[in-house]
Amino acid sequence: MVPNIAIISRNMLYNILTLGVSLFIAWHLLLAGDFFYGFWHDHIGIAENISQYGPENIYRTGFADTTRAQRIDLFSQICHSISHQGAGLADIRYSIPDKGINSPLLHQAEIIHLQDVANLISALQKGEPLLFLLWAALLASFIAKSWRLPSWRQLLLANVFWIVAVAALIMVVGWVSVFYKLHTLIFPDEHQWFFYYHESLMSTMMQAPDLFLYIGLSLAGVSALLFCCLHCLNRVLQRHWRRRRPSNEP
Repeated sequence: MVPNIAIISRNMLYNILTLGVSLFIAWHLLLAGDFFYGFWHDHIGIAENISQYGPENIYRTGFADTTRAQRIDLFSQICHSISHQGAGLADIRYSIPDKGINSPLLHQAEIIHLQDVANLISALQKGEPLLFLLWAALLASFIAKSWRLPSWRQLLLANVFWIVAVAALIMVVGWVSVFYKLHTLIFPDEHQWFFYYHESLMSTMMQAPDLFLYIGLSLAGVSALLFCCLHCLNRVLQRHWRRRRPSNEP
């Protein structure tokens, strides 16, 4: 019974750490591509959202006249800032030369919220090196000690529960409710995080919370693909080590 518990425990740890590594790599890959914002801008109604609500903004004018390229660049600047401790958030500006507009994109409440997001990302990224180190150490143990890596079936069974649980929660409660609840749990109560479109260009250009659903699905999809690739690579490395090991023994 004890050996079985040990095998189950290390397989569970392998699954959790590989999932974590996959998520971080997926995050960096999607961040480098601005989470496909240009694609979502054109296909989920963001352009139409800006056209409708941009002119109604009570703090800023002219945003509906920005170009697609400007919006992609503005979103890219936000992504860069929140992944660099919030640096430069107050400096993000949009301009409409024909109308003499050169305005900050964000007002103070939006800057505070995005700084909260940046702080959260910074806290998570501080644990990233340790996660990768633990994952590499565990993989080295699997290879060096010739432990059998979990099978595809074992990994699927290990992940079915939380996948079904998350899917059921979203289907029963609703994506928007889950999104809002997470905000109330994560961010300070005294900081505004919900913004109507007419009071926030940030929310308007992101069509919040719709964009974040697609970003979440993209993150899940890329993470799943990376998880499969990493597991395949680990299996290849282990097989390669096993073939070489006898020839290295005296």
